[in-house]
Amino acid sequence: MDLGKRRGLRLAALGTLLAAVAVPVAHADPSPSATEPPPASVTDVNRSLEQLQAEAAALQADFAKATIAYTKALKEAQAAEAAAKKAESSATVSKGRSDEERRRLGVITAQAYQLGIPTVMGTESMLWSLAPVAENLQEIADRQTAITQLGNTQVSQYQRARAAEVESDRLRGEATTKRTAADQAAAKAQELSNQVQQKAADAAAAMADQTADLDVASALSQQLQQARNQQALARWRAYLTELAATKVAPPAAAVLKNPAKLPAGLGPLTRRGAAIPGVASVAAGGRTVRVMSAETIRAVNQAFSLVGKPYGVAATGPDKYGCLGAARVAWQPYTTLPNLVGKVYPDYQAVPNAQIQPGDILVMGSKSLGLVHIGIALDSGEMIAADEAKGAVVVTTIPDNLYAALRPTLGAPAKPQVAPVATSEAYAFRCGNTATSYDVGSGSWTWPLPDGTYEIGTPFGQSGAMWSTGLHTGQDFPAAIGTTVRAVTSGVVRVEHPAWAGNLVRIDHGNGLETLYAHLSRVDVTDGQQVTAGQQIGAVGTEGNSTGPHLHFEVRLGGDPVNPMPFLATGSASTGWGGYSNGMIPAGKLCALGSGGHMLRCDAAAAYARLAAAYRAHFGKSLCITDSYRSYASQVSLYQRKPSLAALPGTSNHGWGVAVDLCGGIDKYNTTQYQWMKSHAPAYGWLHPAWADQGGNREEPWHWEFGNPASA
Repeated sequence: MDLGKRRGLRLAALGTLLAAVAVPVAHADPSPSATEPPPASVTDVNRSLEQLQAEAAALQADFAKATIAYTKALKEAQAAEAAAKKAESSATVSKGRSDEERRRLGVITAQAYQLGIPTVMGTESMLWSLAPVAENLQEIADRQTAITQLGNTQVSQYQRARAAEVESDRLRGEATTKRTAADQAAAKAQELSNQVQQKAADAAAAMADQTADLDVASALSQQLQQARNQQALARWRAYLTELAATKVAPPAAAVLKNPAKLPAGLGPLTRRGAAIPGVASVAAGGRTVRVMSAETIRAVNQAFSLVGKPYGVAATGPDKYGCLGAARVAWQPYTTLPNLVGKVYPDYQAVPNAQIQPGDILVMGSKSLGLVHIGIALDSGEMIAADEAKGAVVVTTIPDNLYAALRPTLGAPAKPQVAPVATSEAYAFRCGNTATSYDVGSGSWTWPLPDGTYEIGTPFGQSGAMWSTGLHTGQDFPAAIGTTVRAVTSGVVRVEHPAWAGNLVRIDHGNGLETLYAHLSRVDVTDGQQVTAGQQIGAVGTEGNSTGPHLHFEVRLGGDPVNPMPFLATGSASTGWGGYSNGMIPAGKLCALGSGGHMLRCDAAAAYARLAAAYRAHFGKSLCITDSYRSYASQVSLYQRKPSLAALPGTSNHGWGVAVDLCGGIDKYNTTQYQWMKSHAPAYGWLHPAWADQGGNREEPWHWEFGNPASA
């Protein structure tokens, strides 16, 4: 298979199985679908889980767009108001200074008149100087006498007073202009605020309409997964039947290692003109049939026997399996895989991606993240793997973050193979899962196109047959050909030229985070180049499969595409678990806390129960809780009421069922209860995020999130 042309989207990995598709949108990225749909019996429903997720993603993108515009306008209004106040203050000070200079001139003029000192100032100048001193100029007995008696010594004070008045007038005009600009900016911000409020109301109504469909859609998703599992097994059995018909007994792995020294009657199996080691072929009935080793066939059969078993972190069976546990069982007793995915890679010969065969061990990850997932290869770009996101051993698409394919029957590698070092972020991407949240730092994140040069086009999650996954994996920005494309944050460049994208720049930002920039008319960077936020990397084009000039922009975490809009809006994003969108988790996938209808993700709920028991043992009363899992509709409703306090809908960890808001003393800093939580909660996996600490970005002593236990 050629994995270079594949584009994965685990959040909707079954999207290509859906019979219902949306009408294509202009400026999109068409890519043919190669997967056959399942029987109509499993698609005959109103809306599938994937469609619901796509609707949620589109709503989230639209809401984020409005919020971004409002936030920008609000900052501009605040800056304009500050500038106006500063200008008004300067004008007031200047007016006082001008009045004082003029008063001094008037006093000197009056004194000069009384003393009979001659002056060379004109009549109007003298009268102007006297105005602040005498309301009624008739108080000066003889104007002409005063004019002639004023001396030259007063001219310099007159010039200072006039200059002060000119400067006062200038600053007053500038203050008036800035006040007008501030009022206009405030009006614009208010208008956009009203739009955000309206979108919040519309989104809340739309998401509430989806709630009833979630459980049905979840059941459909499971049915589709079962159909995929069965179809893969049927294809494998068909191959075994075809092989049996050739009367060729599967040989031992050792005799297939060298394609040049195969047993009589067998020939090499070739791919793109190259012989593939570890397999052979036989001609039968005018067809070429692949011949696999007995050990490989047994490994694939054992992998299929595990399909459907529940997932368990690091589990080795027989009831639950982690990703490494499932792969290890598949290849026993022929070989026993090491106890870490990173240790598997150095032990077995890697083969080119184009030569992947059923039974190969696939390891996923990246140089910047480390190796995080492992599976057993099948045909058709699929693999069998224990997948945490799906909660079971399943047949799934080989993801884009495939690092290497290993063939155990070839033995140890001919050349040393060094696995990338795992980073602190690797745990969050284990076994097909992705982190529930990812902070990229709002101060270091910029937009890929300059302001005013683009429109917001096809959103992430848009469904349609033009995409190979069935869903759009990025955010499109229609713009003129040649428009500057910028790196959103710092990273290392890789330039690619896949058919769908034409010219593609991929930037690795480290710790599993990547951004992709597709359809470029020009590439201005080179492989391995280090770039910074805002640096020009290319220009907008319409290369590859494209319906018009635009930038197709993607954000990927651990190899999986996620919605870019929350990243652009906030500099951070939540990504998901179990194949569900934020705030779109069926009740059947959550566990109750036994109090007030509160629910959490089941592992978080179990950890909360242990924490609550310890709290009760210490304080003699139960933990006080006010909020737990928060649906997307409730997130929107909260944002509508408290836009300055609530997280952008679709980014809250409440929407993943891994956050709680507590009360009973914990909701205040430095109380006995709060200090107990800070000291003891981490042992149960519950943490107080840094942004919520006293002096943090947003002080929320009551907010706690489920993370990795201290002992993990």
